[in-house]
Amino acid sequence: MIKKNRQIKEAKVAEIKEKLEKEGLFDPVHKKEIPKFPKKIGVVTSPTGAAITDILNVMGRRNKNIDVIIFPSLVQGEGAAETIIEGLLTLDKMELDTIILARGGGSKEDLFVFNDEKIARTIYDLKTPIISAVGHEIDYSISDYVSDLRAPTPSAAAELAVDDYRSVIEAVSIYRQRLYRAMSGKMDLYRSRLEHFQTKFAYLSPENRLREQRQRLADLENAVQNGMNRKLQDERHRLSVYLERFAGLSPLRKLNQGYSYVAD
Repeated sequence: MIKKNRQIKEAKVAEIKEKLEKEGLFDPVHKKEIPKFPKKIGVVTSPTGAAITDILNVMGRRNKNIDVIIFPSLVQGEGAAETIIEGLLTLDKMELDTIILARGGGSKEDLFVFNDEKIARTIYDLKTPIISAVGHEIDYSISDYVSDLRAPTPSAAAELAVDDYRSVIEAVSIYRQRLYRAMSGKMDLYRSRLEHFQTKFAYLSPENRLREQRQRLADLENAVQNGMNRKLQDERHRLSVYLERFAGLSPLRKLNQGYSYVAD
């Protein structure tokens, strides 16, 4: 009898899945992107199960600045579907970044409520991105197919929903250092170019050219003056030599040396 009831349930789940798939509720085109840096996250799950403990531990470790809003819900048995739907609709009105629908592991019968057609349609109509984390890795339910993202466990859902704050800080620090080095290199390059152009412009400036021409003219003037002085000295020396020669040939100088007249 138990086996027959299980087969009936499985057949019903297969029928619902096929029906919703034909309607396009599982189509990836309708999947919303999960925000990378959320500020507020809602969780629909049992307040006493292991799932909520795992989710809160992971979120606290990865980013303590996240606001977590928990809607306590039944996750199996009579009335579970209604409370899950109520939780999803309530959280969807609160303008959250992400919603997590979670439940820990259990038998297929324990997880059967997450194959409910009304829950599936509610998930599809949500405006808020939703992650389904029901059971263990091997467990699949219709809520997994219709949600925007499926997580194998509640802990994995928390990791997928919350950014690792420390890794982000480290990445920002690395990018800051790279940016600083790149900017420093660019600044050094442009500073070197600027100094080169400043030197070049200073050399080619009219004032510098005029200063160079003035110096050149002063150098030429000194060279001409020095040349004239040397030429004048040379000519004076030659004149002195000629004067000495002429003086030696002068009759007066001979007479001044003394003379005599001898007669027989």
